[in-house]
Order: sequence, then C-alpha cells, then structure tokens
Amino acid sequence: MSSVGGHGRIKIYVRFPQRAGDLVPEGKKATVVELPENSTIKDLLEHIRDYISRRIGEGLIEKRLILTVLVNGEAIINLDHVLKDGDTVTYMSPGMPGMSG
Repeated sequence: MSSVGGHGRIKIYVRFPQRAGDLVPEGKKATVVELPENSTIKDLLEHIRDYISRRIGEGLIEKRLILTVLVNGEAIINLDHVLKDGDTVTYMSPGMPGMSG
C-alpha cells in the first residue's frame, strides 16, 4: 500500500497536552493524522476542525483561540509552514493562568 511519485501521504503526530487537551475528546489528546504531501499547518488545522476538535481548528484559523504551535519542538507562527512526514505538531496553551477566550 505504498504510494510513491508525488501523490503520497504523510503521517503527522499531533499532541494536545496541558489545557489544550481539555478541548479535545479523551482518545484524541495524542493522535496520528494522515495528510497529502506538502500539507501545511493550516491544512492540519482544517483536519483538526473537521475530525478532532471544531473549537481548536476554527479558533486557531480564525485567530479567536491562542495556542502555541510547536513543530518538532520549534515554535511556528506561519500557517503556511509545510509539514513533513513524521513531524510532531504540539498545540499547547500559552501558560497564562486566568486567560481564556
């Protein structure tokens, strides 16, 4: 079931630790998402909106929710950041107690 030649898919490991985990169903706090090659953070957010947590996906796309986005431990602010197979994307609360949107 291997697809080679530009139409492949990539696996992204997605984690929602800390308070971000409160916004997703119990079984989805750490999950694997499969997307087309050359997918971006925005593409991942659309998948999250449709299949994991509408609140997180829509909130981040529409800039109503503030979470820190890490790709392999590095903070990313550009929604057009292209993901690579095996990347780990972590959505974390900024860690400011009492701040909620």
